[in-house]
Amino acid sequence: MRKGWCLMFRLWLLGALMCFLAPAFAGAQEVIGSAYAPDELAKVKEWEKTWVGKKIDKTNIDQVAAFIPESYVGLIKAPEKWGAPPEGFFFNVVAYQPVPETKGFSEATKKYASTVKKNPDGTISNYAEIAGRPFPTPKDGFEAAYNFEFNNHGDTCKYRRYSPSINPTAKNDRLADQEYTEYFFIHRTEKEPLPALADNPKGMHRAYFLNMLKPPEFLNTRMFNIRYIDPKKEDDAYLWYSQFRRIRRMSTAQRTDSIDGSDIIYDDEYLWDGQLIRNNYTLKGKKDLLCSRHTDMKATTRVAGQALSNGLTLERCNTIAIDVVNKDPNYIYSKRIWYLDPETAIILWTEIFDANGKFWKCFMNNTCPVPTKTGQLKPFIVATQFAEFQRTHAGLSDQEYFYKPEVTIDVRSDIFTVGNLQNTY
Repeated sequence: MRKGWCLMFRLWLLGALMCFLAPAFAGAQEVIGSAYAPDELAKVKEWEKTWVGKKIDKTNIDQVAAFIPESYVGLIKAPEKWGAPPEGFFFNVVAYQPVPETKGFSEATKKYASTVKKNPDGTISNYAEIAGRPFPTPKDGFEAAYNFEFNNHGDTCKYRRYSPSINPTAKNDRLADQEYTEYFFIHRTEKEPLPALADNPKGMHRAYFLNMLKPPEFLNTRMFNIRYIDPKKEDDAYLWYSQFRRIRRMSTAQRTDSIDGSDIIYDDEYLWDGQLIRNNYTLKGKKDLLCSRHTDMKATTRVAGQALSNGLTLERCNTIAIDVVNKDPNYIYSKRIWYLDPETAIILWTEIFDANGKFWKCFMNNTCPVPTKTGQLKPFIVATQFAEFQRTHAGLSDQEYFYKPEVTIDVRSDIFTVGNLQNTY
């Protein structure tokens, strides 16, 4: 009995030490910007005395409704409509933790933020020559949007995402499985060359390569997309259809098409994946929300047809609220509202309205600092969950389902070519 108690005590002590050492490791990195001023944080800590450790479900969601988008409050209160398991939907409240950036990203911010040059229209004239966070204290919506765009995802990354399109009414999933590799040519902070490739004659900003494994009819279908430095230059995207063994160039007009019959469009990647100048940005102020900033997706649960993963850990974060309106009057969305993390410049929540101004979709990014191959911790999107409220559909992209995202890895910069797409097969 005593031996068993000693073992339990040692395990508890080891866990306590790990909790102590983990922040110490992250503490070697710096937080850029802060979600809370000292007096605001004191109030948050007082609130946490009541709520940290609490399980939130339909029985008590109204008590924290001020910190959740209204649409998701309704989703949690009516779980049977959204394919919930017998216990309904629930998440757990955890304490706010500052999220540091990598050492390279922080150093680039210190080096380049004071050198930013702006054109009369608010665009950055030395855009391709700098890296890090261009506006550590953004003064308007456009500056905050630039902070979002300068997030380089660790210079390179690779992850495989489990992405069911969810029909809660029928309680079924249509599975998608994709492997995604990304490379940044500019805004680099982690691995040489810094801050940009010297040999970049086409003026590329970033590129990704996507390999589709499911659904079965898309097995080995692949595509790549190139974003250019020139904001007026449209992306180049090519798709290999494995069924027909043909390569097809994708039109820029297809960016607002539904992806494979799902409820998302190409512009929804990262909750915005178009050239920045296509939108107008209006800073609306701050919005204190419960956000997923330290979520381990392996600790969550979900069954087929379930619109929201159970067991998410949400913490308070005083987000930056931005109204985002596309300059094209015929664009599919009349408005997005971004809720931007001031410490990571990741969009944590976004609410989307259709062309008639009617509320349509709400997305939530689940984020967590993940280890990079250079021994740092990089804030990263480990999953995205969304609900489509007009047709009662939902979706999930889980980047930790198969393996943890690989960040700051070796990726060849020449794989984003039609020739490579052809040679792959």
